[in-house]
Amino acid sequence: MFFSLTLFWTTYTVVNLLFLFSIWSSKQWPRLTRLFFLLLFSWAAWFNASTVLEAPWVYQDYADTAAPLYKWFILGPFVTIIKPMILVISACQVLIALTMVLKGDLFRLGCWDGLIFGLAIAPLGWYAAFPATVLMAIAFYRLQKFHDNTYLWEPTRKHLAKSRKKPAIAPTA
Repeated sequence: MFFSLTLFWTTYTVVNLLFLFSIWSSKQWPRLTRLFFLLLFSWAAWFNASTVLEAPWVYQDYADTAAPLYKWFILGPFVTIIKPMILVISACQVLIALTMVLKGDLFRLGCWDGLIFGLAIAPLGWYAAFPATVLMAIAFYRLQKFHDNTYLWEPTRKHLAKSRKKPAIAPTA
């Protein structure tokens, strides 16, 4: 695989800017943030599952920038369980993605799962675009706090209120 320092830093910067934006949009445009997380976690699940089935050893590269305890785990016990572990992570990413279209307790559960996921991978360091994963956790917290309690496909209460306004009565002659 080709590695470019310019590509790494460009990607790193864009990812961190996206998560900064998601913090802001989690209150201003929660549906956009939900759609972003739906697409992101769907893609991440596909990417991780397909990568681990083709080249499981690439996940050992995360040890290069990981915190000491994570580095020990990645280079030690993780080696023997890479495939099942990453497949479970992929399944969890699918569940987080799916909860972004829901409402109520399941939606909030998905936000908390996303928050925990972001904090859990933060110790992977630069290769996980740190601090992007912490920013993602903050965005998930704000999203569960400010969501409009609708399914992703439902019109928002604001849109419903606008559509129910009474038409102006034209003056009669």
